[in-house]
Amino acid sequence: MSRSWFFLEQGRSTGPVDEAGLAELFRTGRLNGASWLWFQGLAAWQTAEQLRPSLPPNVAAFLPPAGPAAAPPPPPSGGQGPLHGLAAGLSRYADLPTLTGVPVAQVLMGGLGSQGRPVDIEEELVVGTASTTPPLSSVATVWPRPRIFWRIFGAAFLTYLFLYLAFAQFHNGNVIPGLIVVGSFMVPLSVLMLFFELNVPRNVSFYQTARMFLFGGALSLLATLVVSEFVPGGGVQRFIPALLTGVVEESGKALALLLVVGVVRYRWQLNGLLLGGAVGAGFAGFESAGYALGAALESQSVAAATMSILIRGILAPGGHVIWTAMVGSAIWKVKGERPFSLGVLFHPTVIRRWGIAVLLHGIWDTDLPVLPPLLKCALLTVVGWYLIFAILKEALAEVEAAKRALPAGTTQMAAAG
Repeated sequence: MSRSWFFLEQGRSTGPVDEAGLAELFRTGRLNGASWLWFQGLAAWQTAEQLRPSLPPNVAAFLPPAGPAAAPPPPPSGGQGPLHGLAAGLSRYADLPTLTGVPVAQVLMGGLGSQGRPVDIEEELVVGTASTTPPLSSVATVWPRPRIFWRIFGAAFLTYLFLYLAFAQFHNGNVIPGLIVVGSFMVPLSVLMLFFELNVPRNVSFYQTARMFLFGGALSLLATLVVSEFVPGGGVQRFIPALLTGVVEESGKALALLLVVGVVRYRWQLNGLLLGGAVGAGFAGFESAGYALGAALESQSVAAATMSILIRGILAPGGHVIWTAMVGSAIWKVKGERPFSLGVLFHPTVIRRWGIAVLLHGIWDTDLPVLPPLLKCALLTVVGWYLIFAILKEALAEVEAAKRALPAGTTQMAAAG
């Protein structure tokens, strides 16, 4: 079974490429014996020369003959310091790989550059049906360069700005509900569209995503209120009440995923990441709209609502969307192609990722005298996105492994399974 390879180019991780692609890179001189390579299961980056015994014959043929042993070159920047150890421990606990070989900047920002592929948004959104789900054999498992989510954010931001200017100039109260709704959903919806673009099997439709965003988000609010009747004592500021709030809300959002967890064709961990993110985004939008309305009514000022929207918008990428996406990814990882059973919810992987989401949520709502609130939330956002990218790395490898397992010449098997 062939491996998927990553390589460093100008200090950035690129890939994955298959053995034929790797051989072509060496043939053209783009890579050589001093180039850094990595594949799933390798503990750290190594040079091609160091990996000579592990290289496919068609790649090793382009290396010069082995000479006398020499001291190995220094590893790529990053080292193996305390932060690396903490990250590795977090990955092990969450049953995830580390971020070695993950082009984070390419995924988040690559779509803004001139090298991003042209996008017809309407074509990109018409996926996930019986006729628009691509065959698994044609699914690209390289790291994508999402672009639509930036356009969604830009359009939503301009819409919010127009509404704000309309109110500031004319003081018409009819503008206020639109101001609250657009402002509250702007960032959660943009992050959700990022997950939609990262769902490389393209087997979840935009309709299903929107359904889970709206109906799933509303259902998760209701489920949270029901669960809170059985878990009293929640709150914010102090750790234990905040942690209990995390238990209630992460459980309520996870229960909303039962709407689609039984759909057999949603077999990929990437599907769980997207559907969980949809529920989390809906929950976040509804909650932010409620806080903004409450601030406006309490102070009798639209300025209070806009300030609430601004703060929660800045913090939204590190909150509900990614927490529920973590839990959804775990559920779908455990379920796989099998029919869903309640036992999936109690699998150690699901419990651990749910527990991480609860802990992040609890610390988020806790006042820590040693850290300013925004710095605390920024650190938690970094931790959360570290886990999201680790999930993406594992999920892409999952799809790639399924592709390699296809019988030779297979062209018609759909990504939906």
